[in-house]
Amino acid sequence: MALLEDIVDFCKTELNIPQDVLVSVEREDISEDNVKGWTTDSAEDDEYDIEIDTRLSFKETILTVCHEMVHVLQLHENRELDEVEAYEKEESLYRKYINNS
Repeated sequence: MALLEDIVDFCKTELNIPQDVLVSVEREDISEDNVKGWTTDSAEDDEYDIEIDTRLSFKETILTVCHEMVHVLQLHENRELDEVEAYEKEESLYRKYINNS
């Protein structure tokens, strides 16, 4: 979906993630309670998969991709996943994205 790719590219720029880092986003039916999405790193270097719940609203989808892109940054930098940092940055990334669209 072009929108999701656009959000990923925007977040890469804002978070200083190299453009050659590959990120794929899939929409899935996630049945976990209170989970909107997650990020995993694949076996290949600098390749990450994000899964987003199909039931999210337009705004929640963008916020969740922004949140998960912070996790991509953390994984790329070999840091522990930090939910506090991801929640702190998701809203500002969302606002910047919406204001620049």
